[in-house]
Amino acid sequence: MTWKDALRLLDNQRIEFATTAPEDSPFSMLDRRVVVTGPPELLELTTEGDPQILDETVTLLKDPARAWAAEVLLAALTRNEEKTVDAFQARPDEWWDSLGKSAYERWQKWLTEQKCELAWDPVERVFKKQE
Repeated sequence: MTWKDALRLLDNQRIEFATTAPEDSPFSMLDRRVVVTGPPELLELTTEGDPQILDETVTLLKDPARAWAAEVLLAALTRNEEKTVDAFQARPDEWWDSLGKSAYERWQKWLTEQKCELAWDPVERVFKKQE
């Protein structure tokens, strides 16, 4: 299955994830990482490292039935808005009402500003600024 096929399966009902404290963090409740845990096809998206995944996922933020899942995946892949996902993980409908409707514009702006500086880290499985 290609990452494009897997991305077609991304929706709010299927995404499984957890938030966890980074190993080196002394602040287990404050500093959280978003980790996609399933289903397997979506978990594979977190290992690909193709920057086009970010662009394609951002477009899914326009669809209320897929926006929360896209938010989770983007946070997991970039570490951007992880606190937002952590705060709304039990209440994704509230996320849509308060932040979800503007998520596409916010992420599109962030990605436009950051994209040329992002590089895939295969060990941490995240896009981060090049050092």
